[in-house]
Amino acid sequence: MRRTSSRVGAGAAVTAATALLLIGCTSDTADNTPEAPAGAVDTDAPVTISISDLPTTENQESRDAMLARVDAFEELYPDITVEATETVWTADTFQAMLAGGAMPTVMSVPFTEVASLIERDQVADITDYIADSEVLAHLNPAVADHALDADGNIRGIPISAYPMGLIYNRALFEQAGLDPDDPPQTWDEVREAAIAIEENTDAQGFQTMTTDNTGGWVLTTMSYAFGDTLVNEDGTANVDNEATAQALEFYRSLRWDDNAMGSNFLLNYGDANNAFAAGQVGMFVQGADQYWYAVVNLGMDPDDFGVAPLPQDSDGLGTLGGGNVAVVDPAASPEEIAAAVTWIEFFYFNRFLDEEAAVTRAESDVAAGEAVGMPEIRIVGADEYERWLGWVADYVNVPRENFELFLSTVEDVPIVDEPAPSGQEIYAALDPVVQAVLTRQDADIDQLLGDAQATVQSVLDAAE
Repeated sequence: MRRTSSRVGAGAAVTAATALLLIGCTSDTADNTPEAPAGAVDTDAPVTISISDLPTTENQESRDAMLARVDAFEELYPDITVEATETVWTADTFQAMLAGGAMPTVMSVPFTEVASLIERDQVADITDYIADSEVLAHLNPAVADHALDADGNIRGIPISAYPMGLIYNRALFEQAGLDPDDPPQTWDEVREAAIAIEENTDAQGFQTMTTDNTGGWVLTTMSYAFGDTLVNEDGTANVDNEATAQALEFYRSLRWDDNAMGSNFLLNYGDANNAFAAGQVGMFVQGADQYWYAVVNLGMDPDDFGVAPLPQDSDGLGTLGGGNVAVVDPAASPEEIAAAVTWIEFFYFNRFLDEEAAVTRAESDVAAGEAVGMPEIRIVGADEYERWLGWVADYVNVPRENFELFLSTVEDVPIVDEPAPSGQEIYAALDPVVQAVLTRQDADIDQLLGDAQATVQSVLDAAE
């Protein structure tokens, strides 16, 4: 869940690409970021950095795999010591963590939070520190701009990216007499498929999340697909719009006319994904990277998992995208920043640079039960990504042939940013709207959106 609701167009792509190619230029840094050009950094001095997201002992195989890669890094860079921590990003703890000096040197944060962190100068400017990077200058421009500040300075490195799509159960499609290799490409076709699943299987045709901000998150995605954003370019609220009303009318039809949305309308992220992985639901809107959660984490049969591009109305803007960005502690020293960038390149990108590293990583991931070759938005250039796929072809354990439509069109559907600022607060304001439409047949959509418009505008005003 990310930031500003504007289409990533050619101008943004050029800006991102140019910034990554001109990274040797001088730039302003945050007040608490040490100001030193990369050339002045003593890269031979011993330095210790900390990193986030070490898996807990409950996931011992993944934990061991990450620690093994820390050992490999320290062997390659003996002057850099890496302390892996179990710290993970949460919006309600980050400010206290930063104020207390407890932020890891390198931390993974969601796209939805990066713009606010940059605006508050709470992440380091790393522009000068990646001038010699062989791969970081070849990031996919469609995602690279999410870590740039208003001046084009680089404030983080995107490390994963996904579009929202239509997730569906291929086995249920077959049971319902539908072709799993020809998933719905319009909202009318989604509705027809939901009815077929409802009538011909024991499963629910369609579901949507409704609580913990997820209802608003998916409604935002649907609004983009129907043709409008929730925040105008001038930063004012735009919740009360025709596209969002159409999305809610789509929900209303599935729920009250087709009876294809079940009976539980208080679903959070875990609830919805558990039901889908268990074969109880035919379709829902979710991130394309949901393969990992459903198959690796919840044990769904990989051949049952399907993903299709998010259907677009005739006025559709595209699909909401998400992912994570590696950022650096703004209080880090120049030597720590240099070491942090070296770690980011090694840990997240070395597989795109070196065949041996790619194969070793793939072998390790397979041994740890991870997925290799998931449907996703590539974070590097097309050439680098295709080369990597060739290197690891023998280790790909994801049935990519099941995602042919998605993989062949993922570059064609524009990625639209999440609303900013205060994306999560906006989503929270929309959860009750979704719940109302699903639980009250006479819900007044215009009134609901009018009330939510006022709430969201107050959220945006408070964020100024």
